[in-house]
Amino acid sequence: MSDYVDLSDQDAADLIDEGEDAGIYTLNRSSGGNATITGVSPQGTEPRVITDAFGELRQDTDVDFREISVVTDTINDALQDAGYDDFATLADASVDHIAGLTSTLTESRAENLLKEAATHVPVGLRLAKNAATYYDQRIDPDTERAAARVTDLSLVTDSVGEPLYRSEGWEPDDERGMYVSDIGRNAGSPVPTGLHILDDPDYPSVPKAATHPDAAYDALPVDDNGEVVPLAVPIDPRFQLPLDELIAKKLARGLVPIRVVGPRGSGKNYLLKYLCHKTNRGYQSIDVDRATEPEDLFGPLVPDGDVIVPRNGAVKQGLLNGDTIVINEFPVMQAGAAIALHRLLNEGTLLVKSHGELVEPHPSARMVITMNPPTREYRDSEPMNSATRGRFRSFEQPYIQEVDEEVDTLDRQVNSGETVVDRPTLKKIVQFAHQTRENESWPTLSTRNLTILCEHIEDGVYPKAAVKGVLWGVAEPNQYPEDAYETLNDYL
Repeated sequence: MSDYVDLSDQDAADLIDEGEDAGIYTLNRSSGGNATITGVSPQGTEPRVITDAFGELRQDTDVDFREISVVTDTINDALQDAGYDDFATLADASVDHIAGLTSTLTESRAENLLKEAATHVPVGLRLAKNAATYYDQRIDPDTERAAARVTDLSLVTDSVGEPLYRSEGWEPDDERGMYVSDIGRNAGSPVPTGLHILDDPDYPSVPKAATHPDAAYDALPVDDNGEVVPLAVPIDPRFQLPLDELIAKKLARGLVPIRVVGPRGSGKNYLLKYLCHKTNRGYQSIDVDRATEPEDLFGPLVPDGDVIVPRNGAVKQGLLNGDTIVINEFPVMQAGAAIALHRLLNEGTLLVKSHGELVEPHPSARMVITMNPPTREYRDSEPMNSATRGRFRSFEQPYIQEVDEEVDTLDRQVNSGETVVDRPTLKKIVQFAHQTRENESWPTLSTRNLTILCEHIEDGVYPKAAVKGVLWGVAEPNQYPEDAYETLNDYL
């Protein structure tokens, strides 16, 4: 109740107890004293706060399309006469069929009507359709049943595409064949970065857009135009340039080791996936931990008949294929695994001692590591060995500093196709998230957390309750999300 009206939890509990005494509520109390409402006797008219939150109480079974802002009484009657009996059916209609049902239903008005109708379709129906689409992509044509896919990375020996300037016959410095930073601060004055675009967008490990036939759960979100949503590009606080520009220019220099440091959910991997998607580069993300050994990166020695032969691991095979290798949480690896990469970081060649091989990677291969900052919030993120740290070009990726910029990015991600969270509410949520990032005693809401929060809202959770739930979910043992609730009341 306190998520909907301006009442404390105790005031709400007192009202319910008073309602029980008055015969309004029937309560079932547990041995611990918690109460569950098991029956209600409505008293008078429905309170305005309930109507505002859940809509008018319906006494009839006929759908009322007048909930859509452009629908008048005449249009409502025309839609029902045309056979539309629910919002799901209406949302699937074509503009051509809707336009012209009445003299006022122009094509542009019909487009807006259908778009708004989609927001009234129960989310469960949309989820079912999306799940069916993904399931159909995984049907084995031989068995006509869905199946898991297992890829032996050591057998994926195809290389990434050739630089686009070569296949198109352009000059190497032709801007059409390179990544141009035109988002964030560079939107008004695009900056060519020199990072060549490759000519094979169908190379298996190129990050896919959500609309791609082979898209999986890790696909990049798209906007209303089907284009991948560009990231909200932060400015490196020391170099004072947009991160996509800085990192793309380093990637353009070849196998130059890059380190990206930033808090969880700030978009480190999304930035790298976005750059790989825009340039058709293979993306191999590898999570490491304290137990990671060199053979986990480069591959073990395995028996093959009477001999022992090397089997390529993800890092070695990715370097051979020309992928961009992203190693996450690099500092937690044992020193032996990190040191095994020193020659690659120094000289651009990989010496795999156990294999007896000196590997000169594909010219398109790149190496990036990511890590959280070694602060109190990330107690398990150890500082790197200074000898290893000095080999990297290091950048800091903070959370987005501008509220409106983060709102724009989230709006494109979560409201593509239909509105999940209206922009004014989204802005209040982002403003509160920025407050959590400035208070070390509160749980921190990252950009990633905000996309999850919006997902809860899409599932029917009230915005304030969704914020509370995500705050609770990310809280450290020594943090108390309740401490932030009073400030949350100022926003929602």
